[in-house]
Amino acid sequence: MLKRTMRPLLGRVILNPEAAAATGGPAAVAEGLQRGLLGAIGSHTRADGRLHYAALRASPGWAEAAARAGALRSLSLGDLTGRQSRLAFWINVYNPMVFHGIVAMGIRRTVREMRGFFARVAYRVGGFTLTADDVEHGILRGNAVHGFLRRRRFGGRDPRLVLAVHPVDPRIHFAITCGAQSCPPVGVYRAAALDQQLDLAARNFLNQEVAVDARGCVTCSRILEWYAADFEAAGGLGALLSRYLDAGAVRDAVAARPRPCDAFPPYDWSLQHEPAE
Repeated sequence: MLKRTMRPLLGRVILNPEAAAATGGPAAVAEGLQRGLLGAIGSHTRADGRLHYAALRASPGWAEAAARAGALRSLSLGDLTGRQSRLAFWINVYNPMVFHGIVAMGIRRTVREMRGFFARVAYRVGGFTLTADDVEHGILRGNAVHGFLRRRRFGGRDPRLVLAVHPVDPRIHFAITCGAQSCPPVGVYRAAALDQQLDLAARNFLNQEVAVDARGCVTCSRILEWYAADFEAAGGLGALLSRYLDAGAVRDAVAARPRPCDAFPPYDWSLQHEPAE
């Protein structure tokens, strides 16, 4: 069963230390993990949106999710063929890992309670040990630079480099969660429908998080600022917003300026699923 773990001060925390037999290939295991986790969350969420973490942790649904996470260890990642399959798989691994880490570490208010959360919580997947940062920046972002030091997650001789997806699809930023209120909502992603799902995720998030005030100032999610290089490499932020924003005042305001965003409001790092206890 997925239990609450004592929060260590240093080092990686392997969230799936026990192996389990995989039923199906990588896609089926990752989709099952994410689907089971979302189902367990839904079963323990109150009408006001708050989550009963203690009841969730003790539930059969959470125990089943633990087995799914354990099955990641025995997967053959060579069975992931094609870019869409790889992207869908790693999105479906990243999102459960973050929430698993929040529950296992007993996070109560924000992931910032645990120093270096994203560089420490980890899964073993197909023979590799991967933290949340490894999956996001090393794999999904094609080993792009990240952070104030502008470093890449994987060095030139790191065997995990073979997992990196190139080129980066910036729409991933609207499909993955850091467990905070300002993060996008998540779902179960499938290779066969991935392009349509990422389009929908981008449209939903951008129409929620890009706004224009009475002065005509356009405010945008900090995600668009933090990962500006990813959007520029894929054709530019202006083109992205023109594609996904609904017709109306916000889209017109963005189209009328050389720089799409005037300001980036503070990011709300409080938990995406606020505790009921």
